[in-house]
Amino acid sequence: MTDNKIKHNDMTLGLLSAVEEDSMVTQRTLSRKLGIALGLTNSYLKKCIEKGLVKINQVPANRYAYYLTPQGFSEKARLTSEYFKSSFSFYRKAKSDLTKLMIYCSENNMNDIILSDKSELSEIAIIISFGININIVGIIGKSKNKFINEIPIEDNLNYFKDFDAIILTNISDTKARYKYLLENVSPSKIIIPEVLKLDLRSI
Repeated sequence: MTDNKIKHNDMTLGLLSAVEEDSMVTQRTLSRKLGIALGLTNSYLKKCIEKGLVKINQVPANRYAYYLTPQGFSEKARLTSEYFKSSFSFYRKAKSDLTKLMIYCSENNMNDIILSDKSELSEIAIIISFGININIVGIIGKSKNKFINEIPIEDNLNYFKDFDAIILTNISDTKARYKYLLENVSPSKIIIPEVLKLDLRSI
């Protein structure tokens, strides 16, 4: 399954879940929940209506109510199953990649590591580091909670002075994050897990 197809399925699942949870949900609220522009939300919603997954009724005060059709419930169940399968596959591949990378770092005296982003990938990396001679000295990102497992989170890479390497843990916009890191550190210090499928030839 291509990345675009996975993203499309995730957005559709998010939309169907939101409609099931609240039939009076507005498109603006859907936009916030899905993390996409209002126009794109409208496009996804129209496609779901055209496919017979969602039906629409006008209610008082010129508002609309959205309901899942029986076909919509079936599609939501199918997408949920696919989501869990792909999530498990990603976790298994990420765990394998990160374990190999950290063993490599440990064997080459690259023990102080920064994670490029707070994500599912960074959480897996932290867990793996406990069993290997690796010290996660920081995570780049913004968070109300400034620490994860006592590891500091800072939005400025320059906050971290001493480190041996950075493991790329951005999932949403990997290419842009890699370019940002290149502007601040040597490419030899940036480690890219295979699970991210980043093609350096396109950068």
